[in-house]
Amino acid sequence: METRHLVIALFSAALLLPGLGFADSALLTPCPASTHSKILDYEDKALCARVPVAEANQKNARSITLNVVVLPATTRAKQADPIVLLAGGPGQSVVSVGPAWAGRFENLRKHRDFLLIDQRGTGDSNSLACAEALAPIFDERDLNGDVDLVLSQQITALKDCLTTLDADPRFYTTIDAAADLEATRLRLGYPAMNLFGISYGTRIALVFNRLYPDAVRSLLLDAVAPVDMLIPAQVGLDADLAFEQITAECDQTPTCQKAFPDLPAQLLQAEQRLRQTPNQLVTNPLTGEQQNATLDPRVINRLLRSALYSRTLRQVVPLAISEASKGRWQVLAGIADVLSPDASANDLSLGMMASVLCSEDMSRMTPQPQNGVYFDNALQELLAGICPIWPHNPVAEEYFLPLASPVPALLMSGTEDPITPPVYAERALAFLPNGHHLTVTGGAHGVSQLGCLPKLIESFLKDLSFSTDDAECVQAIQGQPFFSNYAGPFETEQEAKADD
Repeated sequence: METRHLVIALFSAALLLPGLGFADSALLTPCPASTHSKILDYEDKALCARVPVAEANQKNARSITLNVVVLPATTRAKQADPIVLLAGGPGQSVVSVGPAWAGRFENLRKHRDFLLIDQRGTGDSNSLACAEALAPIFDERDLNGDVDLVLSQQITALKDCLTTLDADPRFYTTIDAAADLEATRLRLGYPAMNLFGISYGTRIALVFNRLYPDAVRSLLLDAVAPVDMLIPAQVGLDADLAFEQITAECDQTPTCQKAFPDLPAQLLQAEQRLRQTPNQLVTNPLTGEQQNATLDPRVINRLLRSALYSRTLRQVVPLAISEASKGRWQVLAGIADVLSPDASANDLSLGMMASVLCSEDMSRMTPQPQNGVYFDNALQELLAGICPIWPHNPVAEEYFLPLASPVPALLMSGTEDPITPPVYAERALAFLPNGHHLTVTGGAHGVSQLGCLPKLIESFLKDLSFSTDDAECVQAIQGQPFFSNYAGPFETEQEAKADD
């Protein structure tokens, strides 16, 4: 950010402090450009704090600091209860994804602060990302590579990283994160909060609600992962379900069905092609440059599964499969570029993910992954290698009991979500008598920003009531059409004439 903007930010933010009513107003200061340039590019009045917490209460003497950002409400008609973003992964930095998220819900910030806290082990809250050790692996972003080798490299890098961490990974669980959120709430003097959880963030919200019920005003849960869901268990099976929905949708659309008459067979054909001849000529979709690459069949599997998370990328999944079955890999290469154009080992804290999932979900699962028909279980395979070397303590059995709470809740799901389909939200809803579930046809992983949903959330937060009549607008949100060829999701003039 330019110097003149920083001066304005310092002055404006300082003026806001007396009116915020924090218990510890001196804790929050204007965010420094040296460490929070991304936040300041979005909001030059952003306020920052470093909140110290004990890593493990009396079990060790280590203290860690949490990276906290407040995006102040933008009008004088401000409510005291903030909206707290709880990000996914596990392992995402809330502060890093905060600007993109906040930009989709600016109307919500008219009346409430947005509170962003990097969960311990992520971002700038004593990160367990092991970024330096994992960087050489993340730098290899093309299709070239052996899945088993990359898996082995990741495990070795994490094992080596353990000796360099100023942390005890056993104390970086969801329960620890919930305690951090409550400690921060008390330090900042906020009343009961509105928890906006996305994916794994919905689990944090539910666990927090169980532990600190008086600190929760409402729950906003998008792509719900309830506490009784074992996140890695159904990875392959739920991806299969999302792919089968794509197949069914394609079969019901004449243009798509004509272009791709048997997607499952083409997917298997593409993988078989690589088993027989792994060395392939790959064309860069941006430069047109060609290069020889050794492709692991599982690369197709994992790239396509990642594409299913995106409502936009799933549009090209049929085309990618069809082209791959013919030995043309540029669509898959394009998906890889879109998924991680600037990916780094800092983007997702793999160590924090291990601390959470090894101590929680994996404590109830067998090491042998359960694969689907079309998609394998990459997450369970990774964790089965990491958990034996990563320090963790299994959580108590009661942790997995469903949350029963009278708190007003709005749950949201996409019908084509490959990891948290609507069935999981329905499971959580059964124990939330004041909850409502909105299902978006054609929605993928994360739907709260689509169509009329931001307005429904805004209305819900006003008085925590919900009208099913208002929710009829959700039915207007439809899935996006598939690309039938490189021209896009539309018939060419020649195809249109052929259909006449």
